[in-house]
Amino acid sequence: MFELYDTVVLLEDDPETGVKAGTEGTVVYIQGNGEAYTVEFFDENGDTIEDALFKDFLPSQLKKK
Repeated sequence: MFELYDTVVLLEDDPETGVKAGTEGTVVYIQGNGEAYTVEFFDENGDTIEDALFKDFLPSQLKKK
């Protein structure tokens, strides 16, 4: 569904990482055959939201920009 370095948008708030719906990020790792994705999200200052790098997001939680 997504490829490495695709720009994606989070579809729903993730209270675990603090990433809000609508936040853009970059796919930096693909789990298996696309079962889940590690995404680097950035805050309003352009800094990486570190907690998001330790969580895998399901394809249903993301859309391609």
